[in-house]
Amino acid sequence: MRWITPLFCTALIVAAVLQASYGQENFPAESADKAIQRSGKSGKGKSSSDGLLNEVAEVKLSRKRGFYQEPFDLALTTKTGGAIIRYSTNGSEPTLDQGSTYQSPIKIPQTTVLRVAAFKPGHRPSRTKTHTFIFPRDVIHQSPDGLPPEGFPYQWGKNQIGYGMDPRIVNDPRFRDEIEAGLKALPSFSIVMSMEAMFGETNGIYSNPGEQGRESERPCSVEMLHPDGKQEFQIDSGIRIRGGFSRMPVNVKHAFRLFFRKEYGESKLKHPLFGKTGAQEFESLDLRTFQNYSWSLCADPRATFLRDQFNRDLQLAMGQPAARGEFCHLYINGHYWGIYNTCERPEASFGATYLGGKKSDYDVVKVDSGFTTRQSTYNLIPTDGNMEAWTRLYNRASAGLANNTDYFALQGRHPDGTPNPALEALLDVDNLIDYMLIIFWGGNLDAPISAFGGNRTPNNYHSMFRRGGREGFKFFIWDAEHTMLNVATDRTGPFRTGVKLGTSSPQWLWQQCVENAEFRLRVADHVHRHFSADGVLHPDSLKERFLARARQIESAVIAESARWGDVKHTFPMEAVPPRIDQDGKPLTGPFNRDDDWRREINRLLKDYLPQRSGIVLGQLFAQGLLPDVEPPQIVREGAADSSRFVFKAGTADAVIYYTIDGTDPRLVGGRVSPNAVKYFSPGPAGVKPSLIQARAMMNGDWSALASAR
Repeated sequence: MRWITPLFCTALIVAAVLQASYGQENFPAESADKAIQRSGKSGKGKSSSDGLLNEVAEVKLSRKRGFYQEPFDLALTTKTGGAIIRYSTNGSEPTLDQGSTYQSPIKIPQTTVLRVAAFKPGHRPSRTKTHTFIFPRDVIHQSPDGLPPEGFPYQWGKNQIGYGMDPRIVNDPRFRDEIEAGLKALPSFSIVMSMEAMFGETNGIYSNPGEQGRESERPCSVEMLHPDGKQEFQIDSGIRIRGGFSRMPVNVKHAFRLFFRKEYGESKLKHPLFGKTGAQEFESLDLRTFQNYSWSLCADPRATFLRDQFNRDLQLAMGQPAARGEFCHLYINGHYWGIYNTCERPEASFGATYLGGKKSDYDVVKVDSGFTTRQSTYNLIPTDGNMEAWTRLYNRASAGLANNTDYFALQGRHPDGTPNPALEALLDVDNLIDYMLIIFWGGNLDAPISAFGGNRTPNNYHSMFRRGGREGFKFFIWDAEHTMLNVATDRTGPFRTGVKLGTSSPQWLWQQCVENAEFRLRVADHVHRHFSADGVLHPDSLKERFLARARQIESAVIAESARWGDVKHTFPMEAVPPRIDQDGKPLTGPFNRDDDWRREINRLLKDYLPQRSGIVLGQLFAQGLLPDVEPPQIVREGAADSSRFVFKAGTADAVIYYTIDGTDPRLVGGRVSPNAVKYFSPGPAGVKPSLIQARAMMNGDWSALASAR
C-alpha cells in the first residue's frame, strides 16, 4: 500500500517516530528522515508539494564560532514550538537517526565542531548550522601519542599516518611560549564533514586522492575564523582533493579545492578574502599546501612555505593580473591540519572578475599533467572555452615573428605598432615578458616547461584569452615551488620545445618572439623598469617583500612543525641536503622553525635575493636581450613646485632624447619621434610633465626606456 499514498504514510511515520523517540539519543526512522531531508522548500505558512508544512525555524546558538580560552556552556534554541533539536560533534549532519538530542546546555571544554538542526512532525527540518569552537590550549596537545583522535581512522587506504602535535615541539623551551600565539597568527579555516566522506576506505576523498571530477566531490561546511572574531564566515560547499604529483597516496597532507554551488546552499562565496582590491565573490577556491621542498611529503630542510605564493606576489606587484593568495591554518573536524594557502584559480570566472566581460567570453588553456586524464600526456587542454584561439596563435607564431608585420599582427596591430581593429589580438606581449622575467628570476625548474621532462614538455601554467578583447592571451604564475634554489640556475634557454601544438608554452612563444628586434628592445624596457631601484625585481624590493611574507607566518610555522615535522613517509624528488646545525653536526628530531625554516629563510635573504637579479641580468645580456647603450638616469632637482629635470647619460657620447607627454621618444623601426626633444641642458623650472620618458642613442642603437613621474 505504501506506493499508493506515500505522502500520507511519510507524515504518519514521522509523527510516530518523533512521539516514540522524543528525548532519546537515536531515531530509527531512516525513511522518514530521508523524506524530510530531501523535501523542497515552500513559502512561509504554506504546504510544499510533498505535503509537509513550512521549515522549522533555525537553531540559535548562545555562543559565536571562534577562539576560546575557557570552557563554557552552550545553549541551543529554536522559535518553533514542539520542535526537537539534534546535534553532532563528529562532522556528520544531524538527522533523525544520527546525532544526539539536545535537552540542556552542552558543555564545551575543548576544540569542538558542532552541527545542529531542528525537526518537527509534518515540517521540513531547519537548515543544518555548523559552528567550530577552537581552544588553542587544547589544540597544542591533540593526540600527543600520534594515535588517531576519536572517530578518525588508523590509516587512510594503505597509508598509516601519525596524528597529533609532537610534544618535542610543544614542550621545547624555544617554542612552548609562542605556539598558542602561532595558532592565532593566521586566520583559520575549518572543514567539517562526514568522516566517511573524508576518510572512508571506499568513498573518502582523502583515502582515494587520485579520484577526480564531479563524482569525487563531497559536501562539507567551511568556516573562516579570525582570532579577533571579525570577518568570519560559514558556507556549505563541495570539496575535492586538488593537485597533480601531490595526489600520490603516500602523501599525508593533501590540498583541497572548494566549490560553491546552489545545491549546497549559496552559489557563490561572498567575502573579501583578498582585500578591497581582490574579488569580492568566488565560485571556487583552492586550499593549497606545500609539497615539493616540504616537511610533510619530501622531508626537505629547504621548506619555506613561501615560494609559490611569493612568485605570484611578484606578478601582481608588476601590475599584471595574478592569482591572489593568503596563508591560513586548517582544521578538519576540529583536528589541526597545518598551514595552508588560500588561492584564487585563474579560470573563466576569474577573467570576468578582473578583466571584464562574461565567463562565456573566455578560453582558459592549461597543461594536462596526466593526473586529469590519467594519461601522462603533458599536453594542453582547455578548462574553459576551447583551443581555437590558441591554435591560431601557435600557427602564426610558428611561421616566424622576425619581421614587424607578423610580430605586430599577432598583437592586433599595424606594422608600425599602432592598433589595427581589423586584426585579432592573440598575444599580450607585455604580460608575456613580465611572466617570463619572473620565471627566469625564480629559476623555475617546472614551469612553463619542465626540467624534469627534459625541458621539452610544458607544465604548470595557465593562459587566458578573452574572445573579442584587444589584449590577447595572458599567462599566470602557477605552482612555483621549484624556484629560488640554486642562485646560478639559468632558465633562459633556448630549449627545444613547442615542436607541436600540444607542447607549446609561454617559453616557446618567448623564443619565437626574440627573433624580432622590437620585442628584444621591449624586453630591455621591462628589465630596466623591474630590475632598477624601486623595481619589483631589485634586490632591496625583493628583500622587503619576502621579509613581509616570512614574518606573516613565522609564529605559525611552529604549529606546522608540531603537526608535520616528523612524518613517516617521504618522497624526495631529488637529492635532499643533509640536516645540519650551524657547526655542521647532524640534526635529529622533528623539523622545526629555528633549525630548519629560519636557516633556509636566511640563506635566501643573504645569498639568493641579493645576488639573483644581477645574475639574471647577465644571462639576459648573454642572450642579446639587453642593449650595449645604457639608459639615461632622470634626476629631479629643486623643490616640488619649482623643480627641473636633468638627465645623466649611462654611456659616454650617447645622445639623449626625451618626451614629457608620456610617449616613447623612439618610433617603431628606430627613428626619433617627432614628439621627442634632444637633451642639451636641464629642463625649465615649473614644467610639470605627467610622465617623462627618455632613451639614449649611439650609432643608431637605442637604450632601454627610462621613465619618471
